[in-house]
Formats: sequence, C-alpha cells, structure tokens
Amino acid sequence: MNIPIILALGAIIVVAVVLGIVFAREKDPLRRATALKWTGAAIMAVFTVLGGVFIGGYAMSDPGGNTGLLMTLAWVLPMLVLAVAAWFWPAPTAPLLIALTSAFIAACVWLAFDPAALRSFISDNGPVIAVSVVALAFPAAVLGLKRTAVAGWLLVSLGVLPLLITVIGRSGPVASLTAASVVPLIAGIVYLVSARMARGSSASGNIRAAAA
Repeated sequence: MNIPIILALGAIIVVAVVLGIVFAREKDPLRRATALKWTGAAIMAVFTVLGGVFIGGYAMSDPGGNTGLLMTLAWVLPMLVLAVAAWFWPAPTAPLLIALTSAFIAACVWLAFDPAALRSFISDNGPVIAVSVVALAFPAAVLGLKRTAVAGWLLVSLGVLPLLITVIGRSGPVASLTAASVVPLIAGIVYLVSARMARGSSASGNIRAAAA
C-alpha cells in the first residue's frame, strides 16, 4: 500500500469517526459544522508536520548541509508567515492566497507545456510542485478557520488542479505530487461541507426568527 493511499485512508477514517461522534452527540447543525471545520484543520496540521519532516529530511540528506537547510527554510518560513497572516488578518490574506494559488496553477500549466524545463528545475531543486502544494495548503487551512468556504475551494484546487495538469501534460513525477495533494483535497471537501452546514443552520435560524 503506497503513501497516498495510506494518507487518504487515514484522513477519511478520522473524518468518519469525528462525524459519527459529533452527529451522535450534537443536534445543532452549527456545532456540527464547527467540529467538522476543526477536524479539517487538524488533519491539515498533522499532514503539514509529517510532510515538513519528510521534505526537510530529504533536503538535509540531498543536497544536505547549509544548502539543504536554506532550501527547507525557503518554503517553511513563507508558509508560516502566511499562516500567521491568515489567522490574524484573514480578510486581506484571503485574496493574497487566491492570487498565489492562481499563479502557482498557472505555473503548473506553463511547465506542463515545457516538461524539459520542469525536469531541469526539479533536478536542481527537488519536487517543487509537491512542496508548493504543502506550502500553500497549510495557510489555506488556517484561513479556513475564519473563511471556511474560500479556504475549502482553495484546498480543493490545490489538491486537484496541479496533479491533473501534471498527469495530462506528463510533465513531472506523479507519486510525490499525489502524496502532497490527497490530504489537502480531503480537508477542502470537509471545509466545504462544514460551510454548507453552517449556512443551512443560519438560514434555518433566520426562518425561525422571522416566523416568531
């Protein structure tokens, strides 16, 4: 059983268990939505830590030394800055993350039409597309605690589009990108379901208030 399947099964099992517990104990749709939202965030947090350890360990072994450390810091520090911004300033950070995600997906399209350039870039810098997915997905997950629907669509886009573009263009390694994409996709779906449940609860509350 390969890593993407293990990650997907683990995330699905966690979501299913949480859903079972929440739906059994909570009757309020808003509380259910909140629990689901935090579950998506927790899944992404654990995934980011594990992914960061794996990617950092790989960089420290090849190329290793100061170069490996700088390569790791080059994506970890911006990711953390964006995550902090998403928590404290979600309103301006949301369009910034949308712009960064759009630029990243556009770059994936460009590299799909120039696979030789991508192979050269990966040879020099490692699995940059997979790392970029992780680096953008974690701040999007933090944003989801404040702007759930927007973050959900961002995570789904990061989980689907780079992988789809790479597969169609046959422009890069699929295994590492699949491993990086599967949990953001699941977390994005969880966020979208949570946002829908919250909207449904708000609409029901407004109808009851109007009737009263």
